[in-house]
Amino acid sequence: MVTQLVAGRTFDYSHSIGRGAPSGEGFTVAVDVAMGAGDIVYVLNRGYEFVPTVAWNRAGRGARVGIFSVGTEAGDEQFISEFGKYGDARGEFIWPAGMALDSQTNIYVSDEWLNRVSVFDKDGNFLNDWGSQGEGNGEFSGPSGIAIDAQDDVYVVDSRNHRIQKLTKDGKYLLSWGKLGSGEGEFDSPWGITLDNDGNVYVADHKNNRVQKFSPDGHFLAQFGSYGTGRGELNRPSAVTVDPDGDVYICDWANDRVQLFNSEGKFLTSFTGDAQELTKWAQAIVGTNPGAVKRRREVKNMEIEWRLSMPTGVTFDTAKNRLFIADTQRNRLQIYDKLKEYAGPQRNL
Repeated sequence: MVTQLVAGRTFDYSHSIGRGAPSGEGFTVAVDVAMGAGDIVYVLNRGYEFVPTVAWNRAGRGARVGIFSVGTEAGDEQFISEFGKYGDARGEFIWPAGMALDSQTNIYVSDEWLNRVSVFDKDGNFLNDWGSQGEGNGEFSGPSGIAIDAQDDVYVVDSRNHRIQKLTKDGKYLLSWGKLGSGEGEFDSPWGITLDNDGNVYVADHKNNRVQKFSPDGHFLAQFGSYGTGRGELNRPSAVTVDPDGDVYICDWANDRVQLFNSEGKFLTSFTGDAQELTKWAQAIVGTNPGAVKRRREVKNMEIEWRLSMPTGVTFDTAKNRLFIADTQRNRLQIYDKLKEYAGPQRNL
């Protein structure tokens, strides 16, 4: 177990979940994660797209939402079911990008290729979809992140239109803000979005290498980060979440880490990944291949495998006070506990 202590906060690395798999017990480019009721976790898989011999016949595999129970310790995780598949019919995905749950645990999934938001019930049954290609109110060009407020109004990152749109749960337009630029309230290909307990809106402004904070109606409040690779600097941030204490976690995508800031924007620490043990599902696969087991024993330093690789999604489990990171290129989730009480070791002189 790896423990981080910073500014009165303590984080313990807990464990990881997942492996590469086109269905079932594993993920295929996990780009987002959301908490359901109890121990239920929803994982959005972008999947792989490929073009077979017939050029016009695009195909893909792995695009789906997986439903899992995760428990509290390594080995507790269980695959429950999954829904969605690659395609352009209703309830299918081409480039799924973001996911959020409303107060009834309905699941909203954005698709940046199909320019729509699809809605499912908690078990994955298709309910509705809305949105179309365009620049007008309620139209999208590459929708990505989604967040839902206490009234079940939906904030959608309209990425290639460089704006945020707020709509009802049925897709009726309410308001929007933003345009292409680098000033306050302007965006360049924004991606992730979240809300804090007061309804303030945080947007991962991807190509401006920052996170912007707004009031619920879109008034600029603050900025987190700037371009770079140092402490508190960002390179193509992809997602953001805020815990009940007001701490802000940002997926620093191209720097392969998640950075933590306090509510005033002060940098606190980074999470770079600590998955020193294979997940339960990965162990089950590797264990059936004696050659793979031998080769792994021959490697003197496996540290690169522990680390995050282009993390794209992040969420905070408020019920159990823990952080979930979608370790996208490694097809797993890494989980950190935020401890409320921590007694450090006694030091004797």
